[in-house]
Amino acid sequence: MSSAAAVLRAQIESTLAKRIPGALTVRPAVEPETIAVGISALDRRLIGIPRGCLTEICGPASSGRTTLLLSLMREVTEPGECCALIDASNAFDPFSAAANGVNLKRLLWVKCAAPHPKLTPVDKALNAADMIISAGGFGMVVLDLGDIGQHLTRKIPLTSWYRFRRAVESTSAAFVVLEQQPFAKSCASLVITLQMSSSEWVPTLCQPQNPKLLTGSNFAADVTRSRIATSQRKPPGQATTVFRVATSWAG
Repeated sequence: MSSAAAVLRAQIESTLAKRIPGALTVRPAVEPETIAVGISALDRRLIGIPRGCLTEICGPASSGRTTLLLSLMREVTEPGECCALIDASNAFDPFSAAANGVNLKRLLWVKCAAPHPKLTPVDKALNAADMIISAGGFGMVVLDLGDIGQHLTRKIPLTSWYRFRRAVESTSAAFVVLEQQPFAKSCASLVITLQMSSSEWVPTLCQPQNPKLLTGSNFAADVTRSRIATSQRKPPGQATTVFRVATSWAG
């Protein structure tokens, strides 16, 4: 840096010192606190779900979205934090959640699918997300749009995603959005895409001619976008993580 540039920089920083300390100083990105996924195969490869950020978990039906959601909810509620679930289609099953270790006493479940003369379920879900994020007090806020058609979720304006991103930045909550496809674009700090890779079936009573029984499924998870500053970078060639979920009757 030339002496003239150094003098100019010093003058600018001196003028702005009371409003913007170190205005021209490049600061290292802050590594956010994260929430463990709770699935060992994913926790070994992923960096966790960041607090103070918007995360999208995307995939079609039967892609593992619900499994990942229940695991995250367990990781938040088990230590004593509260979780808010904004359910745009009333698809949440509290019995399955309790069976997977979610503390329902620490869960706020907002159902949005009831008919309304002016508001759609998506409108009600977005309004609820605004209020809950602004209220604070939650370790994780989940907006479940997984069963909402893509023709509706893609109509959510980018300004809404930007507002959510800015609102959650000042909190310690992780804002997680479940969708079939990612629509938050650059407002999302992390995007995880899921799909089923295979299913496991075995003949009942160990006889090949008998009906088969589903014993588990294998799911593939890809981090398709990450804007998180972290020292825990994944090695090249390990973008896809496969994890298995066994049925309750198969253990």
